[in-house]
Amino acid sequence: MQQVITFEQAWNYGGPLMWVLAFFSVMALTVMLYLWLVQRRGAFVREGIERLKGSKDPEAEGARIAERAYAAVDWLADIAAIAPLVGLLGTVLGMFQAFGGIAADVTAGAKPVVLAQGVSQAIVTTIFGLVVAIPCLLMHAIFRRRAASNIAALEEKADEVLS
Repeated sequence: MQQVITFEQAWNYGGPLMWVLAFFSVMALTVMLYLWLVQRRGAFVREGIERLKGSKDPEAEGARIAERAYAAVDWLADIAAIAPLVGLLGTVLGMFQAFGGIAADVTAGAKPVVLAQGVSQAIVTTIFGLVVAIPCLLMHAIFRRRAASNIAALEEKADEVLS
């Protein structure tokens, strides 16, 4: 019979690295909310045109606007790359602890169930790392496409306004 663990038990199994993964998940949600607000088509184009009009070099300013739009989106890709590695680190540390416990208690006759329990507990961090990374990667793709679309709309509008 398969035992289902609670979120609290999983959190405790994961150890201190769960706090790192929680930080990444909050950071990712913050970035997603920020991008959702700033990448609204009308607001992005309107603010971009105002910045271009006030600039001495509209072409360089346009490049800066595009760079900032993509740089904000890249935070999601960074989190999506780092979170599974933090999870994997937790798994490796957990397995090290499980095998170390068995090695220290050889005289007591290490049981496979002890090893299985340690390994299953260690895998929790990898699961949580993937739970953070997968939505980040999905949202990165969506916001990257939205940024490209907004930049194209800004270029089109800038040609009309600045010509």
